[in-house]
Amino acid sequence: MKIAVFSDPHLGYARFEEDSYVQAERAIASASEKADLILCAGDIFDTKIPKLETLKRAIEMFAKTVVPVYVIHGNHERRAKDMVNPVQLLSAGTKVRLLHDEAAVFEKNGEKVQVFGMGSMPEEHAETALKGMMGGFSREDGAFSILMLHQSIRELIPGGEDELTLKYLESLPFDLIVNGHIHETVSKLGGRFIIPGSTVITQLKKDEMAEKGYFLYDTKTKRSEFVKIQSRPFFYEELEFKGAGESEIRERIRERVKEIRAKHPDSVIAVKIDGTLKEGLSGSDIKVDGYEHVFIENRLNVGTLTAKLERIRSSRETNLSLREAAVKELKAKTDGKIDRFDSTELFEKLVIGPDETLEYLEKRKKGSETAG
Repeated sequence: MKIAVFSDPHLGYARFEEDSYVQAERAIASASEKADLILCAGDIFDTKIPKLETLKRAIEMFAKTVVPVYVIHGNHERRAKDMVNPVQLLSAGTKVRLLHDEAAVFEKNGEKVQVFGMGSMPEEHAETALKGMMGGFSREDGAFSILMLHQSIRELIPGGEDELTLKYLESLPFDLIVNGHIHETVSKLGGRFIIPGSTVITQLKKDEMAEKGYFLYDTKTKRSEFVKIQSRPFFYEELEFKGAGESEIRERIRERVKEIRAKHPDSVIAVKIDGTLKEGLSGSDIKVDGYEHVFIENRLNVGTLTAKLERIRSSRETNLSLREAAVKELKAKTDGKIDRFDSTELFEKLVIGPDETLEYLEKRKKGSETAG
């Protein structure tokens, strides 16, 4: 059986919104032609409350598939337990089935595939949650078994402490483990663990220069091939300066952008400028604008040991969403001090508004008093 695996289309992503739709649709259309089953490992949407236009386009593209699609929710879609997840809405009128703490069995031509899904969990709870869910998991006799996740992996995120590990995942009773969340293509454990990466540029990092697409996995050979899709070209450039003035910096950027755009007119370009400036200038004095889809990361005159240590410390944080970082900070501030609410649920209510937050706190307070 052929199984297509893609992830993180981030439909509705504001910076490259049309790319998010077009490139996801290309992946889904291609996968529908080549595969018997499609898996999407989370972050179908870029926000937990997508625009109606985004929902409409998502439903339209998934409705065109001629094969079943199993999905999990990602961290961008994760909401409190009593709230509707936007991925749930895709099941209406499409072949999409959302899996979270449950398994689905797909059978074709006498061959069975069993897919168990766990949607995105806070990293510090992921292993505990997965172990708990595995307690209710029963492997289907004769079926090729797949685990689908949307988590950070400690070996792939420098400096991590709470994440799932490849060593733990390797011990689980699955023939294939599919993961999302990380926006680069990864194959580990002899091809038993795969990450297809995102179908759209989101982070403007060097890794994003890799081709976009999806994995096509053959359950008989237990091998996967990466199927690339047509996507907007992305270039990541690093320019080093020493004692430079503003005109020199602007000219070098202009020349490099011109070279790239000559061959790739519609490309996205990220330029990291590093090094030192002429005496009397600071990094904030350098203004480079007027380019469409050219993004400048200004690291000029950022050379102190303190700044370098700060960049190392924050490098891991760049792999987390703003939401994850905020929830982590809220948890750190409240752990051991207040026990009447869950930090993740409270954050969700704070995002919605003060009325919902007060209602939630009052409900938890009454529940705590009743229990006491």
